[in-house]
Amino acid sequence: MSEIIEIKNTKYKATISTLGAEIYSLESLEDGTQYIHDGDPAIWHNHAPILFPFVARCLENTFIIEGKETTWTKNHGFARDLETKVIEKNDSKVVFELTESEKTLDRYPYKFSLKTTYEVTEKGLDWKITVTNKDSKPFSFSTGTHAAFTSPRNTDAAGTKIEDYEVVFEKKEPLTAVLCTPEGFLKCDEEGTSPLTAPYGEKETGVVPLTAAGFANGHLFMNTGSDWVGLKNKKTGKILKIGTKGFPYIMLWQNTAGDPHFVCIEPWYGLPDAENTDHIWENKAGLIELAPGESFDAVQNIVIE
Repeated sequence: MSEIIEIKNTKYKATISTLGAEIYSLESLEDGTQYIHDGDPAIWHNHAPILFPFVARCLENTFIIEGKETTWTKNHGFARDLETKVIEKNDSKVVFELTESEKTLDRYPYKFSLKTTYEVTEKGLDWKITVTNKDSKPFSFSTGTHAAFTSPRNTDAAGTKIEDYEVVFEKKEPLTAVLCTPEGFLKCDEEGTSPLTAPYGEKETGVVPLTAAGFANGHLFMNTGSDWVGLKNKKTGKILKIGTKGFPYIMLWQNTAGDPHFVCIEPWYGLPDAENTDHIWENKAGLIELAPGESFDAVQNIVIE
């Protein structure tokens, strides 16, 4: 049975579920602003899933790992659907851990530790994923997050619309898009090469406007050095920044049911399957390899200004 864990300080309160170590809410205690989507199933039933051991789309729900064909969900791996253990807790900080089980080993034949650390701060929420190889052989993986940030928000002025928000990259440089099919897989050229990239072509350099039309299956970018990507209210100038330092890719996505209620800013170490994939895990683009005993940190702290 899942449990909701609360952490707080004098400025912010966060709640996180033991199911997937997923943030359910991040609230300002000063003005009551809710920053994370509430998970309304009529809009999108998630809040901020942790993605592991792959991110994005899996073509035909199939991978072949170490010669064994396995069946997966369409998106984002298994971590978001499994119960985690709380291994550390105080008033303002909590650490969750997911480890291998008979269920995971049947599809992903490796011993691992996936720790997710949350700590509320004076600026927002520190957020870190740590993957450790507990096996006697190397393994490869992808990871990232899928946090849905409300826009407009419950404390916005009457009449605020999604169009009053925009996504801004720290580096005011032209954005590079990773080309995907309408179904969300990597496009290939005539020789079967992927990933392919192209200029995004934004009107204002490093800025992606939000509209009621949404993003369909999302806009995927190369991260060319931005340490953060922010969700900015153009009327007030307030901005929420999610840390993207070191992440090679950033996905932007909005709900596709009804009018947009949020925007997901998703730092990723990893990519969707290519449209011409052979399904062999070891050939998948964007994977990280860990030797036995090694650990890998992915830090994506949230700063509210």
